[in-house]
Amino acid sequence: MKGFTLIETLVAITVLALAVAGPFQAIQGALRNSFVARDQLVAASLAQEGIEYVRSVRDGNYLGRSSWLAGLAACQPGPCVVDATQGTVSASIAPLRLSPTGLYTQQVTGGYPLTRFTREVTITTISTNEVLVTVTVEWQTGGGTFSLSVSENLRDWL
Repeated sequence: MKGFTLIETLVAITVLALAVAGPFQAIQGALRNSFVARDQLVAASLAQEGIEYVRSVRDGNYLGRSSWLAGLAACQPGPCVVDATQGTVSASIAPLRLSPTGLYTQQVTGGYPLTRFTREVTITTISTNEVLVTVTVEWQTGGGTFSLSVSENLRDWL
């Protein structure tokens, strides 16, 4: 025989294609997982920021001699939105926006671009001196929808 037949050539191309497809599939999966991990870190930070904001409002109420949950009525019993950059609490759920300084905000004016993240805060009364604060961050990455929740009990310590 002087050369390859058409069938031998097609078999060689098929084997080569299968050998190359495996690593490409692995790289694609690794990239997708790294994007999800990046967004999980952002979501964890956003959830912690929500908890810290509620704690800050509670602590500020002590200084002003107000009821310890004053200003958080929108979060009881249903979900609300807190914006630490503006110091606001509202009942309208909307995706977070990214300010030019890199902070996540609910500020609509200024033309800040929407992000893939939505944050909801719910305050559940356990007793007259204790509440459960739950912050849920949802986002979409790579065609999948993900969610992360953080909870903490807060008490009226006065």
